Amino acid sequence: MSRLFCFLTFVSLLFSEGCVMFSIRRVVSPLDDVRIVWDGGTERKIKESGTYARIIRCPDGRFWMAFEDLHGNVAVSYSDNCHVWSEDRVVFPCKFESGTLVNAANAEIIALDNGILVCGANYRPVSQGLASYSIAVSRSFDNGFTWEPPRVLYEAGTFFKDGCWEPSFLRLPNGTLQLYFANESPYRESDEQEISLLESKDNGGTWTAIPRTVSFRKNHRDGMPVAEIFGNDIVLVIEDNYDGDFKPYTVRTSLSDNWNIPVCGDSPERNKALVDDVPDSAYMGAPYLLKLPSGEAVVSYQTNEKRGHDRELSSMEVAIGDSCARNFTKRSRPFDIPENRSGKWNSLMLLNDSTILAVCSSDRDGNPAIWVKEGRILRNHFD
Repeated sequence: MSRLFCFLTFVSLLFSEGCVMFSIRRVVSPLDDVRIVWDGGTERKIKESGTYARIIRCPDGRFWMAFEDLHGNVAVSYSDNCHVWSEDRVVFPCKFESGTLVNAANAEIIALDNGILVCGANYRPVSQGLASYSIAVSRSFDNGFTWEPPRVLYEAGTFFKDGCWEPSFLRLPNGTLQLYFANESPYRESDEQEISLLESKDNGGTWTAIPRTVSFRKNHRDGMPVAEIFGNDIVLVIEDNYDGDFKPYTVRTSLSDNWNIPVCGDSPERNKALVDDVPDSAYMGAPYLLKLPSGEAVVSYQTNEKRGHDRELSSMEVAIGDSCARNFTKRSRPFDIPENRSGKWNSLMLLNDSTILAVCSSDRDGNPAIWVKEGRILRNHFD
């Protein structure tokens, strides 16, 4: 065996996304290397009633959860250990406006600096044609214990087909706070929908007045955005109904470009998230995106694949991607949801460097409740 052959056997050169990687062991892709093992002993109900929960860990060590209660409000709760949670504090109460009840939905929360938390919500009128669908925020300056009155940042139409939905936050390295949301209002003569963006330069104190278009596919409906930063890119996971029913897609821009040009339907910056072939008829909506400490991406969504045709009976599913938030595979379902029940409106959070937390709302015990389950991040090692 020649010295050259031995050298090539033990030292490999891998070109990926313009990067060069050297290893004296077998080179494996992140998808080969990382996996998630769901720990059945950690599954627990953390709220007896509620839905659409988002959990964050704050700089002071506490966990804060924002969620929809079952009375039309968006509330928050905190925990020191992610097991025992405080009583609910309503941040966005339902209200009466222009002759109709307006509920708050689509909870969102982010921790900034100096004890500032920002919470977001989507106001939804019960009766059509009276009050506007809108996106609102509220801030706390004492780590979540008291909150400002809600402020409406954007108003869409007064009819369901012209509404706005699902706010989510992203903090950029330069301190800019971004708020993404799904928006039907610009397309009142069609069923189209785009992803829109508002920005704040002062920790949510003031916001841009007119939203920018982030992504739009003509004759289709981009929806439910969640953003993370991977390398020099802002990556947004959305639901896109281009191929039959909704599937998770990614759209992206560089940090320097920051969505100066919207990502259209045929843009190379728009890609299917999943590597696996799935039937066009399968529903895979309401995606969520998480970045692992090692750089890889994890996406979750709710799906009715192999569960029948009813979207309302979907279950949470998770897939692992690479460090560029592409090529998602190794799909798994954290929760064992009976086919006549649902596990939906999911999210993910990083519990520690080796554990992620799957969060979903399930009615498997009756009323919708908030459940969590821990997933261990494991890696294979080749000696």
